[in-house]
Amino acid sequence: MIHQLADDPTPRGKTPMSHTCLASRLKPVLLACAAGVGLAAAPAHAQQVDPNRLLELMVEKGLVSREEADAMIADATVEPQPLPPVPAGGVAADGTQTIPYVPQVVRDQLKEELREELGQQAQAEGWSRPGETPEWTRRISLYGDVRARYEGIFMDDGNFDIFENFSAINRGDPQNINTGSPDYIPPQFINSLEDRTRFQLRARLGVRAQITDWVSADIRVATGNDRTPVSTNQTMGAFGGGGYEIWLDRAAIHLTPVENTRIDLGRFSNPFWTSELLFDQDLNFDGVAVSGQGNIADNFSLFGTAGAFPVFNTDLNFGSRNAPEGTGGPYESHDKYLFAAQAGFEVRPSQEISLRLAGGYFHYDNVEGEVSNPCYWYELTCSSDASRPAFQQFGNTMFPIRDVIYDGAPDPTLLPENQYFGLASKFEILNIHGALEYRPSDRFGVRLEGDFVKNLGWDRDVLTARAVKNLGPQITIPDPDDTNGTITVDGPYEGGDTGWHVRLAIGSALDAGQGNVTGARAGDWNAWVSYRHLESDAVLDAFADSDFHIGGTNAKGWQLGGNYAIAPNVLFGGRWMSAEEIADAPFSVDRAFIDLMTRF
Repeated sequence: MIHQLADDPTPRGKTPMSHTCLASRLKPVLLACAAGVGLAAAPAHAQQVDPNRLLELMVEKGLVSREEADAMIADATVEPQPLPPVPAGGVAADGTQTIPYVPQVVRDQLKEELREELGQQAQAEGWSRPGETPEWTRRISLYGDVRARYEGIFMDDGNFDIFENFSAINRGDPQNINTGSPDYIPPQFINSLEDRTRFQLRARLGVRAQITDWVSADIRVATGNDRTPVSTNQTMGAFGGGGYEIWLDRAAIHLTPVENTRIDLGRFSNPFWTSELLFDQDLNFDGVAVSGQGNIADNFSLFGTAGAFPVFNTDLNFGSRNAPEGTGGPYESHDKYLFAAQAGFEVRPSQEISLRLAGGYFHYDNVEGEVSNPCYWYELTCSSDASRPAFQQFGNTMFPIRDVIYDGAPDPTLLPENQYFGLASKFEILNIHGALEYRPSDRFGVRLEGDFVKNLGWDRDVLTARAVKNLGPQITIPDPDDTNGTITVDGPYEGGDTGWHVRLAIGSALDAGQGNVTGARAGDWNAWVSYRHLESDAVLDAFADSDFHIGGTNAKGWQLGGNYAIAPNVLFGGRWMSAEEIADAPFSVDRAFIDLMTRF
């Protein structure tokens, strides 16, 4: 440790340091101080100190010599070296990047323009606020429903066992109806004896897009076992039958050019107010429909719909080849259409009571089967083949449409008569549909609904001469070839042209059920009972209810059902149907349905 005495700056045992030696030791320190003073005096606001004058004082005090002071001044006055040029707003040779100067007013203007542009884009695309979607996504909505079903089909023990499956025959090769032919094979038949149970699934997914204020589009896909237009049910059993098929169920453009008027183009839901007596609930329409409604008074309104709908379009190549000599030349097409119109009104005498009534006319063009030109027994195609129905269920009266000839054949009785079958009747349907509803509150209502149809194109004389089904029980008549004998033949034609039904429903959600879950609240319910009588040719069996009897027409009987919403848009329901034939041989069927349905 070093101790320094305040009264004696010379350490013990040492001689005092000379003045010259002290100056030489302090010179670096003093020079540093001079430099520091010069730097500290640089700012404009500081007190001015002259570094040269400071050196002169140091010389006068003997702290530095004149030579040393001059040398220090010479060292401090060095000419600056020029820097290499730097291009404006670029990168210099040494890698230095420069940015040209932008005035503050310009920078502020750019910032404001950028802020305004980004704000408009954010508002238009919907990302200006967290969680908000772009504008175009708000014009698109998804919807769908799923239904799981148990179905039981119970046949009566007294049912007749031979009902030709004309739908299957018309979809495949023609049926040889000559039982005397060596290659005769019995036709396909409908199951009328064996009870069946099955589980079914229906899933539908749709997209709606609002293109503009008056233009929208709708696309929906659905499950389905086949191309049937009246059902999208898929029978469960994927482990044995493979994956499920998906079909285009709807694809339509909807226009509302003026208020209370709508135009539908493509494939869309039933635009008419009808019951399942005429059209199955799952049936969609191809074509164009124009609908409108308007209020005449506070409690009175009118509505109406008209449209044209392709039912069947003949294959483009059907008439492309020339028919054999003597058969009338190239084959004609048999395109089929539905032209329809409906008008009605709704009146509300009070808030609790409403009456709705409508009348419609549904004209099917070219659906009646046609007899072919003479067609040789060996021909694969005859001129009227395209007149047979593309799809049917059960009930309509049928007749053979090929005029088969055997010119030059040695023994016609041994040759096949290959036949297709067409609809025996024309279909020009008059429909009257009405509903009276009493709803004292939103939790309870009563509705009485009725429907009536009559086929104005039906002609008993024509069908009596043609019919191969819907005939009465067999009868015994005199044998025309033996005056003393008798033969047994089918009875006279018993089909008809009329149908009607009544339905009584009570509950809080009168429309819920059979796939309709829209708006169902938890606890909503309904119960209903109905009776139906639909003769063989009152309507096209292809488009009628697919659940009653075995689907189609020529059936009468009761229905009983109910539904309960176990959660919002989740419906549990059941139905029981008991139906029997009106004409033809005995054919009674009971069907039970238990459904769990949900919509989103």
